[in-house]
Amino acid sequence: MAHREIEIKLEVASALRASGRLRALGATLESRRRFEDNFLLDTSDRRLRRRKALLRVRESGDRAILTYKGKGTVVRGAKVRSEIETKVSDARALIAILKRLGFTKRFRYQKYRTTFRHDALVITLDETPIGTYLEIEGAHAPLQKFAVRLGYNQGQFISKTYHELFMLYRRANHLRARDMIFGIKT
Repeated sequence: MAHREIEIKLEVASALRASGRLRALGATLESRRRFEDNFLLDTSDRRLRRRKALLRVRESGDRAILTYKGKGTVVRGAKVRSEIETKVSDARALIAILKRLGFTKRFRYQKYRTTFRHDALVITLDETPIGTYLEIEGAHAPLQKFAVRLGYNQGQFISKTYHELFMLYRRANHLRARDMIFGIKT
């Protein structure tokens, strides 16, 4: 389904404390903590990257999702862009099809994700090798209001993608790509 995505990330010190704070503010658990393996794909000439778009295949247990995200803009601290997602039954088969269409895996990132809801907001708690983040998605006003209730201001909103955050961390810490993976075989 195609829609306009509006989201921010907030860095948190502790997944446990963040989860408790979300519950204290009335957020309800939608999906328990689960492992996700994410693959960004592009053509050999990096056509999507040049357009600031991305194509992602996400695997989580027996679930898989194909996502296309268009070029984003930052509005009031939040990243805004078009997004099209669809569930797929076999992520590996999908990646094989995309490979035959000229797409290859260009970046892989992993995380543990717990999903909450608060009214119309979707809030994910993402534990990654580079830190723990809350990702809040929804309309601007409720998103910003909830972030303030969590104790954050617009100056603390992160509008970068996980790919951008991983690359910044990798460069700052002189790491190789394989050092950024949880080490779980999938």
